[in-house]
Amino acid sequence: MKKTHSDAKKRLITIVILFLFFSFLAKFLYLYFLPLPLSYDEAYYWDWSRFLDFGYYSKPPMVAWIIRIFTEIFGNTEFAVRLPALICVTLTIFLSFFLIWKYFNEVNATWLLLIFFFIPILTVYSFIMTIDPPLILFWILSLFFFLNYLKTLCYKNAIFTGIFIGLGLLTKQTMFAFVFLSGIYLLIFNRNLFFKKETFFLFLTAILIYFPNLYWNYTHQFVLFKHTEEHFTRKTLSVYSFLKFLGDSIGVYTPLFLFFLYSGIAYTRKFFKNHYPEDLRFLYFLFFPSILGLLFLSFFIKLNANWVLPFVLTGFLFLFGYLSLSSGWRVFLFGNLVIAIILSVMVYLLGYFPQKFPEPLQVLLENFRGWKVLAERVEKYYNQNVPLVTENRAIAATLAFYVKSHPKVYVIQFKKYPENQYHLWRNADSLTGKRVLVVKKGFNKPYYLENSEKVDEIKIKVTSKRYRHFSIWEGILSL
Repeated sequence: MKKTHSDAKKRLITIVILFLFFSFLAKFLYLYFLPLPLSYDEAYYWDWSRFLDFGYYSKPPMVAWIIRIFTEIFGNTEFAVRLPALICVTLTIFLSFFLIWKYFNEVNATWLLLIFFFIPILTVYSFIMTIDPPLILFWILSLFFFLNYLKTLCYKNAIFTGIFIGLGLLTKQTMFAFVFLSGIYLLIFNRNLFFKKETFFLFLTAILIYFPNLYWNYTHQFVLFKHTEEHFTRKTLSVYSFLKFLGDSIGVYTPLFLFFLYSGIAYTRKFFKNHYPEDLRFLYFLFFPSILGLLFLSFFIKLNANWVLPFVLTGFLFLFGYLSLSSGWRVFLFGNLVIAIILSVMVYLLGYFPQKFPEPLQVLLENFRGWKVLAERVEKYYNQNVPLVTENRAIAATLAFYVKSHPKVYVIQFKKYPENQYHLWRNADSLTGKRVLVVKKGFNKPYYLENSEKVDEIKIKVTSKRYRHFSIWEGILSL
């Protein structure tokens, strides 16, 4: 009987690996032929990758390092920038399946695999390279090895956990929540383990890996932390902000988002009872307090649904670890899976045929469209001997990528403090008195140019009803 069960598990793992392999190939081909230009954020991170460092204005360096590896192999192409996103998400899905399979049961793990494969946000992040795809990979790896550490106290588990936490810290500031919550969990609920030498080495490893970025911030007036702080300083009470955050979360994570919140509430009374497994208690502690706190915070601060992605994925892991899949639950999960598949297919089609969708859905791609056309127009007038200047990072990043010579673009700093990476790299004031080519939004004359001449006006259609307006000017910079 045991042998039969073991054989069934091996067959399931084989099926899952084959499923992920062939789905990866299908997504690989989809991505290779995807006609969607880079968003300005993707172009921005690509521009970081040209100048490798231990830190950047708004994020740690990992995204730039990863993009650089792939562009060195495949060239400076849209495909090369986005391929690591597909790899990170595929590994995240498999590791999440394996975690539930190892610590709970294979049936729940299979349901989790299907849900993760089709939820809209992971479909999007299979093809769009931002900070989040590598973050969730390092988050799940940290989670997996931390659970191993809770089960088996040894230096190997401690060091591997520390390594992946450290890599997560080099990816996005959100990873500090993992450090804080896991430390608090050990201090309150497993104090003996908290004071072990192995635990000390776990957190020391993470800190040592993160230290270069910390030192970079020290030498740059902690600009990254100041930028992060700005997100939480613009407070205003708004029920609409909460409802939008909740609605967006249900949309990108499917209605199952509400049910893992319900499962968290239901489990709260049982949390302090020791007869529940520690791995389930840790998953609960890592996701539920954070989600509740962020839901409350959304009344006062505009939050994006992707900001809670690591906590939501942990919530899904908790849900499928906690669920006893009765027939009623299976009917609900099947219905949710159907919704997820429909939304996922819409995401795939939207990337190829945006004009076939209604205006509100076309707007979702607004950050991707128009920049390549702008660069082609700028190409007609750009002379490498004349510096290229603009007023914001979106134009600077996309011109840097899509203008064939990949110029180093200057961004004018209007305030006393830097507002993007270009302000740290290049001081536009150094061009004062020199002839420059300015690309800006709108048609108004730039007040900081003398002897200026309007070279071109550009109107670019980005949706059925929306246009972007740009103008190109040449003159003497006067700042």
